Amino acid sequence: MNEFSIFFPTERLRNDYLKRIFEIEEESNPKRLEGPLALGVKDISFQSKYKKIPGYWMKIKLKDEEESYTIKHRIQKEIPSFWIFENLFFPQEFMTQRKMENMWIQKYNLMEEENNSNAWKIFLEEGKNHYKEGRIDIARAAFMCIYKNNPFFLKKYKRYYVFEDLAYYYEAKGELHKSIRCLKVQATLQPNVSEAYLNMSNFLLLNGLEEEAIDVCRRGLRIDPEDEYLIHNLLIAYINSEYFDTALEVLEECIKKHPGTSIYWKLMGDIFCQIGKDRESIICYQKALVINGEDVVEVRQDIYYSLGICYQQVNKYEKAIYYYEKFLKYDEKDLIALLNLSKIYGEDLKSYRKAEYYGKKVIELYPQNGHGHHNLGLIYLYTGRLEKAKWYLYKARKILPDYQPIRDAIVALKEKYS
Repeated sequence: MNEFSIFFPTERLRNDYLKRIFEIEEESNPKRLEGPLALGVKDISFQSKYKKIPGYWMKIKLKDEEESYTIKHRIQKEIPSFWIFENLFFPQEFMTQRKMENMWIQKYNLMEEENNSNAWKIFLEEGKNHYKEGRIDIARAAFMCIYKNNPFFLKKYKRYYVFEDLAYYYEAKGELHKSIRCLKVQATLQPNVSEAYLNMSNFLLLNGLEEEAIDVCRRGLRIDPEDEYLIHNLLIAYINSEYFDTALEVLEECIKKHPGTSIYWKLMGDIFCQIGKDRESIICYQKALVINGEDVVEVRQDIYYSLGICYQQVNKYEKAIYYYEKFLKYDEKDLIALLNLSKIYGEDLKSYRKAEYYGKKVIELYPQNGHGHHNLGLIYLYTGRLEKAKWYLYKARKILPDYQPIRDAIVALKEKYS
């Protein structure tokens, strides 16, 4: 072999070994050593990457001469074999964490390097390379090795965000346990920052783990009691877990501190809505709209929808229609709003032309929705258009064979025929 590609974890080590191989005096400047150096040497060059592998690389090309034997012998004698490219550890498949850590520690000379050594930077670059190339578990193993052996390095320059990137990847893949582990590591590297706890609570809420989210939010709020996003997540977790009394206590405190924040009134309205106190819900939702805080933009659509439901529940149909129609300006294809408008106009206001309009819209948008066919069938039944009623009610029964109101409507239809 007359060509050697040799990896070094630091420039200092590369220079030291180069001097040994070519017996260069200690005071010589290694940066001037590129090109032919000695008998038998064709070329020598330095690189920052070789075949996508970061490092302080030295590439030596030897001539086919007897004089090259001496240099080759020194390379094989002086350079550890694990730094020669053919033997270099750069995993393509996941091994055990311990095995990879041992090989990385050897490769980067980590036990001998200081905490701020360039070896750690090159190791981090390798981890990012694995991540970029889709070897995510290997990247995580590399970052964990750095975390275990030199956490100070990850704290500097916010390098801990590599764990957040991993967390988002694993969460998207449905591997929540791995994403949470990554965020826990990030949290230990940011002991005075609540950001990692916010991300953890987001992931937990998205996956229906409210009890765990409550615990995480509480821990984050011990670091930053005023983190409005953590407070919001804590409230959502309480509401989803049906801890309504506790959520209301928190909301009352939030409203005292931040009376101009619409979201807290909106969340209070959500709680009253869930426990069947529709009139109280309406007061809270209207208060959120009246305050018109900067945050209301994010929740106005939800408030209109909720007001439509609450007004329908308390039989104030004109107001229910008003808010459903305002909501449909944001989402004109919403199934529930369209169905409810059709029911209000048909069953409650006996305005069958309007009821038919919204009923047809449901069928056009959702042709396999059994409730839509049932609703339109009822409208035709009430208005004496029995053939149309028959078609839609039987279609509804085909889609929802066990839904009793459809069966009752078909019985009523048969009585009309008789």
